[in-house]
Amino acid sequence: MTIHGKICFASGKMGDYDIWAMDLNSKQLKQLTSGDYWNDCPKWSPDGKKIVFISNRTGSPEIWMMNEDGQEQTRITKESRWHNTPDWSPDGKRLVCCANYHNNFDVYTMSVHGSDLIQITNYEASDYTPQYSPDGKKILFASKRDGNANIWIYDLNTGKSDRLTNYEGDDYAPSYSPDGSKIAYVSGLRGVLEENLEIFIMDSKGENSYAVTQNPGEDRFVGWSPEGKYLIYTSGRAGAVAERLTVLEVGKTFKQELKFDRSKLETEIDAHPKAVGIFEFFPESIVRKFYPESFWGTERFPD
Repeated sequence: MTIHGKICFASGKMGDYDIWAMDLNSKQLKQLTSGDYWNDCPKWSPDGKKIVFISNRTGSPEIWMMNEDGQEQTRITKESRWHNTPDWSPDGKRLVCCANYHNNFDVYTMSVHGSDLIQITNYEASDYTPQYSPDGKKILFASKRDGNANIWIYDLNTGKSDRLTNYEGDDYAPSYSPDGSKIAYVSGLRGVLEENLEIFIMDSKGENSYAVTQNPGEDRFVGWSPEGKYLIYTSGRAGAVAERLTVLEVGKTFKQELKFDRSKLETEIDAHPKAVGIFEFFPESIVRKFYPESFWGTERFPD
């Protein structure tokens, strides 16, 4: 499987995620954010020149924006409220996100400067992981208004919301294919100690749903390549905290973990194996095997 282009993603450990960019041809990494706080949920602008993301460097998770090279990091929201999973409108003029402006997670849109805030949903249960449709006329989101999470669609012209899924587990994090004909999403049942999450695809009306992954662990944070040929997501083994960047060609069963030198990611969170006792005589490659995979960090929200 040969894939090209550039991805941005978050990597790190709980409370200390940073945003990185990687060239898929050379596998070269560039660190875009730094600091002992949470930088997460990056999304390329439609023209690829900007990245919107979440950061709690000022205390609360706010929406921030930066250039594609990490320069000119600018705070967009200044409400000291919890914001999450921002996305761009197709014309690059507006953002959509979930936030708790009124002590409940609802979907909001705003200009890319943070002005003209518009509340899209208003329910007691949480509405989250929103995304614009490719034509900019609708917004996909997940909602727990029926108890478990299902995927809904909101028409910006009519103001009407319709439910697209109705599963006993949770369906969330929907992502439109570039042509708007398909929706990829995460679905799974929550267990007492863990959950089994898979990637599904359905058509834009919520019909003809099918699973594209079969993994006893967690497959999530799914997005599409610009031409719609590939899905990129993170995958982890059952019971494991660590997840790794993975690519799947749509319509095929073969998936491929993105292999690259993760030493910079591990150095950023100070993940170095420390040998004691008899292990001091072992090479680092051996000592490393005695550490849980989560010690070396995890990847999330690739775009």
